[in-house]
Amino acid sequence: MSFYSKALYQDVGRNWKKISLLYLLLLLSVCSIPIVFRVHSALSDYLHQEAPKIVKQVPVITIDKGVASVNEEMPYIIKDPESSAPLIIIDTTGKTDSLKGSDAIVLLTKTKLFFRRSARDTRTLDLSEIDTLTIDQARVYDWIETFLDYFIFVFYPFALLFSFLFRLVEALIFGAIGMLFARNMKVPLRYQATLSLALVSMTPAIILDTLYNYGDINIPFWWIINFLIAVGYLFFAVKANAEHAGLEAGA
Repeated sequence: MSFYSKALYQDVGRNWKKISLLYLLLLLSVCSIPIVFRVHSALSDYLHQEAPKIVKQVPVITIDKGVASVNEEMPYIIKDPESSAPLIIIDTTGKTDSLKGSDAIVLLTKTKLFFRRSARDTRTLDLSEIDTLTIDQARVYDWIETFLDYFIFVFYPFALLFSFLFRLVEALIFGAIGMLFARNMKVPLRYQATLSLALVSMTPAIILDTLYNYGDINIPFWWIINFLIAVGYLFFAVKANAEHAGLEAGA
């Protein structure tokens, strides 16, 4: 109804002041689903295509009572399949004891695991906390599949929260624009009412944006078009309330 109904926007302007945020949350909770599934599908395709190029380089790593051992010549280096740059260094001899001076992101020594989170932040895990663990290619594949199985359940709440906060900020701006429309039309709407109208009038733009992103469509300057659609429906919503106010005044 947000695509066409004046009656809906008149009802929103009068009665939706306390439920418009809940409406936005419910709308985004539905519209986030196809996007999350699309991200999951793309990630799954990428990992299934690219991960084997790295996993096939993984040797059998045994950790027993906090001590790592690998039956390979040291240092053993797992490389980026595209650039041949080092990704993971395994050196249980003690000759390599840090990631300094290397482009690798992980270093496994006899008793420690170093992993680089950023250019300036490297974390260290003491293997003494691990009693017994064997890592081989089959186990790495199991970890990848487990990650993909739980990815949606972890990613969805964060995607929904980010989307809600972004749209809320957008609605606050549209609420101010709605006040300008209301003043020009001389309709007595307070900011809380125009904010409610903004939250609901964004529905067509949000739905169309969801379809745009899910369908992988390429439209130049789409964000400007989407913004104008939202503003256009906001104008329609305020105008509907102006007409209703005029009918009430005439009555």
